[in-house]
Amino acid sequence: MGSSDGVKETATIAIVNEEKISVKEFRENLEKHMRKYRVDNSDPLDSNSFLWLKTNALNEMIQNTLFRQEAGKSGISLSEEEIENVLLEAKNGYEEKAFKKYLEIENIPQETWENDLKNNLLTKKLIDKRVNNNVTVNEQEIRKYFEEHAGEFHKAKQVKALHIMVETEEEALRIKKLLDSKAGDFVELARELSLGPEGAEGGDLGYVEEGHMPPELNVIFKLKKGEISNIIRTPYGSHLFKVVDKRKDRKMSYDESRKIIHDKLVRERQDKAFHEWLLDLKGKANIEIKNDILAKIG
Repeated sequence: MGSSDGVKETATIAIVNEEKISVKEFRENLEKHMRKYRVDNSDPLDSNSFLWLKTNALNEMIQNTLFRQEAGKSGISLSEEEIENVLLEAKNGYEEKAFKKYLEIENIPQETWENDLKNNLLTKKLIDKRVNNNVTVNEQEIRKYFEEHAGEFHKAKQVKALHIMVETEEEALRIKKLLDSKAGDFVELARELSLGPEGAEGGDLGYVEEGHMPPELNVIFKLKKGEISNIIRTPYGSHLFKVVDKRKDRKMSYDESRKIIHDKLVRERQDKAFHEWLLDLKGKANIEIKNDILAKIG
């Protein structure tokens, strides 16, 4: 892909409310889409797939232009503090060298990466103001959903478990012998020897739900109350568990289900409201796409 297709970089590929999108800008966004979908230039796409990618890239640019224009009309902008916070949050977890290496591997200029983040934040503020903040769900609607979909809300089997994790199987075997002979107390041994983060709390994992644990640890749900597991090996070390309480699977109460239902209904209504708002925004906009230029780019 490149300017070898004869299309000038300064040519206009689309106009959104009199704002022009140049071929140069479009090529840059198309490159991003090719990276996103891991398209390798050495393995070219078939014509239909490439047309889909080009159309997708251009539609995104048109949509982002509409959002930026609408944010300007609505008086929505970003403060320096907001920009700084979002940049710091996005870099969180990377050391400076590792972050630069990531941009290098992905072939993303830092300025482009920062501009994308700023645009995403501006778009989020716009959608919150125009769409999300206007969506509400009342108690009656939540209650009605709960009564009509009661079968959706249940808690799987749970166990309250204590956990000891050590580095070697030999060490775990020594601890298991102490526990089996009643010469050691699980809580005290966990405090003293466990490498797990809950070791300081005597190995207390609290209640864990079936299906929410790594598969190799699911054996703990078959233990009886008071029973200690055999040694379980994982990549992290050797584990011992003791079950101190069990709860059968059961239906959830309204209070337990309320937040789940509230969030689900809000999300569904926000999605519907967003699509309606976007259709309206596009319907009122003057959008012109130069399909002859789009077809030539390759």
